[in-house]
Amino acid sequence: MPAKTPEPQIRRARTPASPRQDLVIIGAGAAGLSAASIASRTGARVTLIEAHRLGGDCLYTGCIPSKALLRAASRAQAIRECHRFGIRVGEPSIDFSGVREHIRRAISTIEPEDSAGRYRSLGVRVLSGEATLINPHTVEVGGETISTRSLVVATGAQPIIPELPGLAGIRWVTSETVWDLETCPERLLVLGGGAVGCELGQAFARLGSRVTLVEPAARILGREPEAASLILADALRQEGLRMLTSTRALRIEGTTPHALLVVSHADGTLEAIGFDVLLIAAGRAPRSSGRDLLHLDREPDGRILTNRYLETSERGVFAAGDVTSALQFTHVAGQQGAYAALNALFRPFLRLCWNRSPVPRVTYTDPEIASVSRPGLSPSEQLETLTLPLRDVNRAVTDGVEAGCAEISVDRRGRVASATLILPHAGEIIPELALAIQEGIPVGRILTLIHPYPTYAEINRRAAARWREGRASGPGRRLVRVALSALRRFGPDG
Repeated sequence: MPAKTPEPQIRRARTPASPRQDLVIIGAGAAGLSAASIASRTGARVTLIEAHRLGGDCLYTGCIPSKALLRAASRAQAIRECHRFGIRVGEPSIDFSGVREHIRRAISTIEPEDSAGRYRSLGVRVLSGEATLINPHTVEVGGETISTRSLVVATGAQPIIPELPGLAGIRWVTSETVWDLETCPERLLVLGGGAVGCELGQAFARLGSRVTLVEPAARILGREPEAASLILADALRQEGLRMLTSTRALRIEGTTPHALLVVSHADGTLEAIGFDVLLIAAGRAPRSSGRDLLHLDREPDGRILTNRYLETSERGVFAAGDVTSALQFTHVAGQQGAYAALNALFRPFLRLCWNRSPVPRVTYTDPEIASVSRPGLSPSEQLETLTLPLRDVNRAVTDGVEAGCAEISVDRRGRVASATLILPHAGEIIPELALAIQEGIPVGRILTLIHPYPTYAEINRRAAARWREGRASGPGRRLVRVALSALRRFGPDG
């Protein structure tokens, strides 16, 4: 009997394991993209994991669409107000589909900067899916296990949804889903008087909505100086927004389109407010999900706890952006992402402290509000506050802008300690004061910088001049008079 020919062995093809990575980044918003960009430029092996779309909230539901919406709304308001300049036109006709198209164009124009293709061209390995942390050096995504020396968690934040009885029966949106509205609501009710609530509330009012804003605190924009809150509240009321401060939302009665929000005012009286769409703008909380299995230490509000080098309670695991920062701004997330990536790659030889610079913040309402202060500033360090009304700035006079001011606080050494600008283009002007704070520049030095005339930026120089005038009194004036008297004795030839 012939020998049996052995059957050939069938070998299963195996996907080769990826080389050990220098850095894995979970989340591709502002922090994650910044981390991936700077890490790739060092020549490191970098993997970037995103469950949804690269670009995060800023590109698709935050900064870019909201500023595009605000721009469209400001054009409508300019038409309403042009009679002040001798130009007569009627009420603007709002094409909300055209407004939405403007927003889409803005997103699509910027989208390639944050695309997977761009980051792959930088040498970054981009993966799509939910990442699970197995341990501080192992990540699993889409059935693949990735080994890495260091990690950066940059999973961002999401809107806080209050436990409001009756919410399930009505139409409600957040800053993430408001962009799905196909028509401008006739009656919009905004829960929350922070930056997001004020910006979107003003925008929709200018586009034709009847807006009611409900804020439980005594005033809107509670993190800003009182002057900013009062000036903006007055501006919003003049544009037709109904502002209800010291007012708590209790429950929702009925269903869309006949829903009512029952609120309690400061005096204990109740009121039922009708609305078509409810916009929830009650703040944002860090995203947490099953992907974080390392039990990283957290703040009481859920933020991942880090040291000043952005390293978490697990050695080699760093966090950046809204998932860890109380300052939920794109520019903060970007800086944190870069610092976290470099610290993660080059630990223990490099330790960059991220929070040494002052962080400007801007509320893009009209008027615009920008603030900045020295990190860790205490009230006792602010010796004097200079307040300059906007009417003292000639550019405001030519533009017919009346509401606004600048408040600049100076410490005992005459240096800028903090500043708030309430005026057009405040966000473009605040960096000058941020630099003065960062470099410890005395407020008097602002006078040596020539500011173009007439511009709104001149308000910084005028405030500095006001401070200098206050110093040139008493003994200083007497000394000048003595010096001039002595010079007169030498006659015209000196």
